[in-house]
Amino acid sequence: MGLVARIFCKIVELVLHIRTLLIHGFHVIKDPTWLLVKYQSDAQLSATTNLVAELGIGTGRLESGELMARVEEFCRSKKSKEPTIELAVIIPFRDSWEMTRDCVDSLLRQNREAIHLTLCLVDNGSQMQETQRGIDALRCIWEKNTNALEAQGSTLHILTDNRPFNFSELNNCAVEYLTRLNKNAEHEYLLFLNNDTLFEAPDSLERLLFFATLSPRIGAVGCTLLYRNSTVQHLFLAPGVKLAGAHPGKGIGMCSQNAWYADPRSVPAITGALLLVATKHFQKVNGFDTDLATSCQDLDFCLKLQERGLENWVLPNVFVRHFETSTRLKKNQATEITYVSSKWGSRLAMNQYYSHELTRWSERPALRWKEKEYPWSVLIGRKRQSL
Repeated sequence: MGLVARIFCKIVELVLHIRTLLIHGFHVIKDPTWLLVKYQSDAQLSATTNLVAELGIGTGRLESGELMARVEEFCRSKKSKEPTIELAVIIPFRDSWEMTRDCVDSLLRQNREAIHLTLCLVDNGSQMQETQRGIDALRCIWEKNTNALEAQGSTLHILTDNRPFNFSELNNCAVEYLTRLNKNAEHEYLLFLNNDTLFEAPDSLERLLFFATLSPRIGAVGCTLLYRNSTVQHLFLAPGVKLAGAHPGKGIGMCSQNAWYADPRSVPAITGALLLVATKHFQKVNGFDTDLATSCQDLDFCLKLQERGLENWVLPNVFVRHFETSTRLKKNQATEITYVSSKWGSRLAMNQYYSHELTRWSERPALRWKEKEYPWSVLIGRKRQSL
């Protein structure tokens, strides 16, 4: 977009936020996520109601935080009864070995008593000697500790894929490799993880995984991603906001006392930086769209899950650090935004899991006001009919 378009957008956003402030007062300043809780869509409310009924919690209205407490109680009970869950974690990387090593260390520090972990690292064209030394050292450590790691239920695969970077292809091919390798013992769940992430608490992985097992309707599962300075990088992905999709609340201060963090939330989509999904769901939608090499593949994937009647969820009080500025540049972003917009149309622009009362102009939540379904289309030279 040109400078004039950017200035116009900022003016529109300012007007919408002032109007929202006049309507709701300082709630929206004290807690920028307050609108996301107040203006939940019918589909979001229905998803919560269905989960409550399925867990046998009851049919009445739950107090804030009660669903989370019941879910965690249910998960603890299930953990003591369930056999080991098969989980494959796929981490693509290219050089930046120190960061990748820290990510792997963070993963291995997670509680894994009920998890059989298969770690699949995908080396996409690393060239630095430091990276090769790091890979060799990891293999050596793994081999020396084979018995201990197997006792913990852990196996390691390191794949080399030197084709030009394509996030979708790298992850799809890793899943295909693991599927061929384990024809008789398919991994139940897949975790797609960026190499620039660090888990905060040792029970984070366990909580995400056991939540995913609660209902056959649960599609992708994610969490809150934080920048290095503890501001919010990702609560969830909102389709149709600021072009293809945006992160509501990105850059705000994180306050775990705010209502948003009290309970699991049904959302339209979550980021591929940390995305957990059942293998059977991944295969039913044919994985990530390989036409989306650098961006929007996570959004597209979550919409495909929705298309099959599945619900995407986040656990807002599970926190992971995401050093987003360390990831690769998205060279084809404009082309991919156009592709996704054309592919999904109104299901992108007015997704049922993001309130129609919230604006699509602004990444920071605000009330919509006399705007079309996809207001940004006028700024990127797209006609409404193409959606």
